[in-house]
Amino acid sequence: MFKQPYKVGQTVEVRGEPMLVLGIENFEIFSEMILVRYTCQRLNQKDFVSKAKAYREPSSNIEMVIEIPHKEWKETVPGIRLGSIHSIKGDIYKVTEYTGIALKSTDLVIDMLARPVYPVDRNTAKSKLLDERRKKLKLEIV
Repeated sequence: MFKQPYKVGQTVEVRGEPMLVLGIENFEIFSEMILVRYTCQRLNQKDFVSKAKAYREPSSNIEMVIEIPHKEWKETVPGIRLGSIHSIKGDIYKVTEYTGIALKSTDLVIDMLARPVYPVDRNTAKSKLLDERRKKLKLEIV
């Protein structure tokens, strides 16, 4: 009934050209279809220079997985877009990247990375608030 979306790292053929799926940029659901936008690399093009880093920078990203029953797709999917904010066990996270989209029977399984969102410290917040109030009152401290 449903066609499995491509996975990151999978080789696919698009218009007769071999492509490597590098990432998932976005996806939408239209009635019973999942439309996925991918970042791909042409595998038959060999005249490029790879600028991959020799090391990965340390990251505080976490992996998140959500499984959505078919009946809840339309209500749930809009809330998990890139840039959306989620509270997990009292901590706040922002979705930064999709790492996988798959079907498990008729359930939609979405793998993603999210980074923590930290509030500014109290002194900075208080300073910003006072600055804003001064601007509104047009006061200057001499």
